[in-house]
Amino acid sequence: MKYGIMSDIHSNLAALESVLIAMEIAKVDKIICLGDIVGYGPNPNECVERINKIDGLILAGNHDLASIGWEDAEWFNSHAKEAILWTEGQLTAKNKEYLSHLPEVISQKDFILVHGSLYHFTDEYIMTGATAKKSFDLMKHRKLLLIGHTHYPATFFRKQGQLTEVSPIQNLRLTDGDVLRLSNDIQSIISVGSVGQPRDGDNRASFGIFDIETMTVTIKKIPYDIKKTQGQMVEAGLPKYLISRLAMGR
Repeated sequence: MKYGIMSDIHSNLAALESVLIAMEIAKVDKIICLGDIVGYGPNPNECVERINKIDGLILAGNHDLASIGWEDAEWFNSHAKEAILWTEGQLTAKNKEYLSHLPEVISQKDFILVHGSLYHFTDEYIMTGATAKKSFDLMKHRKLLLIGHTHYPATFFRKQGQLTEVSPIQNLRLTDGDVLRLSNDIQSIISVGSVGQPRDGDNRASFGIFDIETMTVTIKKIPYDIKKTQGQMVEAGLPKYLISRLAMGR
């Protein structure tokens, strides 16, 4: 069984389509989407409708919930809040209904899926050893937790009660082609980065391939038409900061 893993699409249809093509070429059997289909970008309805066609494991993220009024946008920064309010006005009733039925956590035999953390499903960032430990303790016997929300590829792993961090905080970043080998005596938390708004300094869309047979997660990066998305954002009147950051991958 081979899973295609993606997260944080953020209404970026050009990036999403590039990732879906790459997943098709990789012959994935099922797709996992770890939330934040919408927010920030110019194509909320198109992205929701594209994801709705997928037979996969799909989660809600904080931007998805905020765009349907289920999470308070006042907690967002000014740029994110402006984009959320715009998104809320753009989404059709049918697409809001779809978002409203997405789960916040999915537990499978071999892994758990969540947007943020197991301590707070949609909002907490796992970016430090302390936040990782809280989720490790809640994983119990599960060996793998797949997360989104941080917008960069990284992993935490714990063996025999020891916590080791591999993340941008220690300047040890996961990037295109990195392969994480899972083990029965190690618990792992993995983020495969963001499809539609990467923040690791690499502006390519980021995703992952989880191969159950080989017990590996491979990080993948794929280019997409950034200028097309930026042009659509300009037409939509979205914040200039959100437009410029796509090219920087920040």
